[in-house]
Amino acid sequence: MENQYEEIAADRVLSVEEGTEIKRRIAEQESLKRWRWMGNYGDPTQAATVANSAPPCAAGEVMFSFNGNLVPAWMFY
Repeated sequence: MENQYEEIAADRVLSVEEGTEIKRRIAEQESLKRWRWMGNYGDPTQAATVANSAPPCAAGEVMFSFNGNLVPAWMFY
């Protein structure tokens, strides 16, 4: 979100609301699905909520990792 390409800083922690808004805005701008870095979340439930927001990610279109108390997320949309 820091520039016109909607890049999210690797160390940025997002709220569900921020992640959902970024995802919606990117999906509206681009027609091709591809893997996108979606930032860090406070827990897996928050990351899953963003993944299930419009446009929802299907099975195999989400990757979460665990980094201490953060959940880095990549989504295919």
